Amino acid sequence: MKPESLGDFLAWKPPYITELIGSGILIPQGKIILFGPYKSWKSMTAIDLAFKLSSGKPWLGFKTILSTVLVIQLEIPKAAYQKRVNKYCFGNKLSPLNNLFFVTTRNLKLDKGWGVAMLEQWIAEVKPQVIIIDPIFKVVSGRLTDEFDVRQFTDRLDEIIEKHRVSFILIHHEGKDWIIEGERYDRGADAAFGSAVFGWWCDSSIELRTETEGGSIINISFPLLRLAEDEIKPVRVEVDRSNLVFTNKPKGGLNG
Repeated sequence: MKPESLGDFLAWKPPYITELIGSGILIPQGKIILFGPYKSWKSMTAIDLAFKLSSGKPWLGFKTILSTVLVIQLEIPKAAYQKRVNKYCFGNKLSPLNNLFFVTTRNLKLDKGWGVAMLEQWIAEVKPQVIIIDPIFKVVSGRLTDEFDVRQFTDRLDEIIEKHRVSFILIHHEGKDWIIEGERYDRGADAAFGSAVFGWWCDSSIELRTETEGGSIINISFPLLRLAEDEIKPVRVEVDRSNLVFTNKPKGGLNG
């Protein structure tokens, strides 16, 4: 790395980049934070995304590139999580046996050296292109509202990205709604809980909100897309609880 003249800078030819998720949502060595309130289908959406990426199938209508995916689940007990994954496999008729890997654990801190070392062992074994972590709060030992503590975490992830050339998709909770004059104020990417560092760090943020509390129709929006050339409109999705099939439901200007 060295200073370049304007001529050299403009003469540089960037390598061709194949997006892992189309429309600039995820590129190799990219970073997504997917967030939403309680019971907004975050973990199931993460499973759906993992299966679609590891099968090279479209996700929410966006093209994907066949990728090896490692899912690290820290919140749901293994037996319950296996039941969900099994239902998804049968309902969606997808079984990417060689491209999708799971770790279920209760304790992994990625702002600590021992946690990074454990993750690097898994990376060496699986060689993933995409790592999904669900949820963020289980892998950070510091305070999620503290800028310094969150930077310790994101800096570690950046080191892993640089060293192993992986992409991260982090599942996160939403902060409390701001209610102004009886109306919910849309804070966009800042609605994710904790320090603003999360929004500064990621390339894309994806917000999930159900139309009714505990409902099965999700409005998925993209409040932050640093690498997208065009605006991406919200997507409306219905989840069939019986088989965990996700179906786009176009409505009034929402793309499908």
